[in-house]
Amino acid sequence: MRRWRPPFETMTARAFGFRFSLSYALLVIGSGIQLPFLPLWLGARGLSVPQISAVVAALMLVRVIGAPLFATIADYSGNRTLVVRGCAIGAFVAYGALSLMTTYPLIMGVGMAAALLFAPVFPLIEGFSVDSASRLGLDYGRLRLWASLSFLAGSVVSGAMLTLLPAGATMYLITAAQGVTVLATYILPPEPPHAPNPRHTSALDLGDALKFLFASRFTVFLLAASLANCSHGVLYSISALHWTTLGFNTFDIGVLWAAAIIGEVTLFFFSNRVLRSVGVERMLCIGLFGATMRWAGMSVATNFYVIFALQLLHAISFATAHLSLMHFIRLHVPPKLRNTAQGLYTAIAGGLMLSSVSYVSGPLYARFGGLTFLFTAGLAALGLGVALYNLVKLSPRVRFAAAT
Repeated sequence: MRRWRPPFETMTARAFGFRFSLSYALLVIGSGIQLPFLPLWLGARGLSVPQISAVVAALMLVRVIGAPLFATIADYSGNRTLVVRGCAIGAFVAYGALSLMTTYPLIMGVGMAAALLFAPVFPLIEGFSVDSASRLGLDYGRLRLWASLSFLAGSVVSGAMLTLLPAGATMYLITAAQGVTVLATYILPPEPPHAPNPRHTSALDLGDALKFLFASRFTVFLLAASLANCSHGVLYSISALHWTTLGFNTFDIGVLWAAAIIGEVTLFFFSNRVLRSVGVERMLCIGLFGATMRWAGMSVATNFYVIFALQLLHAISFATAHLSLMHFIRLHVPPKLRNTAQGLYTAIAGGLMLSSVSYVSGPLYARFGGLTFLFTAGLAALGLGVALYNLVKLSPRVRFAAAT
């Protein structure tokens, strides 16, 4: 009699990679619409520039709660896929409700609920893909690039559509794309079976986890990667408004975002080769140097083609920092803490720090215009200093075990 084996064990690496790539290809179409064009929808609802930056910041801030909360639930329950699907469905419903809101308080409240539910979806899937790709001998970057292409499709296609549709239609497009995200979570391949770990509740394990997450080389690496990520805050919150003042239409803005994704995808395609050549620590330093140069250039650029070239540096300012942290977690974080570490990064980098930068972007832009990008260039330069400290002082002398 043939012994039953879990679905993960019966799936070939090729089939696993195909399903993950397809899921990634549908996963963040909504983000590709929301990130460039949500400010335009908010403006169409009558919000001021400071109110727009406050809403964008608040949607990022709730990641501080949503990402680690649901990541911890996934760690405790041992059922990451169920958590991902439940949150994706809830986010779809919330975005549908948001499309009906017309006043600043209601937009703020419903938008935060939608962002709270969506916050853990992508980072939990990221953690799944990094771990599984390593286990099956797949290239994580070549799986992940399909998410970048998904984002590109959302930004370019919606940018073209919004040249014909009113800005008020933006939220309907985002809601429809969130429905596609729900579908993407059902295409995900099966996870390897693992039971909930009751040891998480012990005082010793909790103390060890807190020490690891907040008082180790991971903390230093997390801070540097978070500074790289939050340096994109001005771009995410007011770039569409800034580029509109330079005379660009929504299709032009979509193309500029496409340039960023083209650069990102190119790096992801060659990610394993780059990682083997430079290592995770140097890759993070390169990313922060590139971010510093990108934002300094963006502060004075007004020509479409110059901005297009600077957008290609997204391959450096975002993709290298992201890849370095994902692989750092894979290599150095104990398996039972990886979802939590992933959620912590999303909370700090994509929530607390990014929302703070986004919040101040509106008032800064109202006063300084495009020179506001110099503020984020300074953040990236600070992150570069932290990354160099990690490279020179802590690596390879300070190591910590990744054993369970």
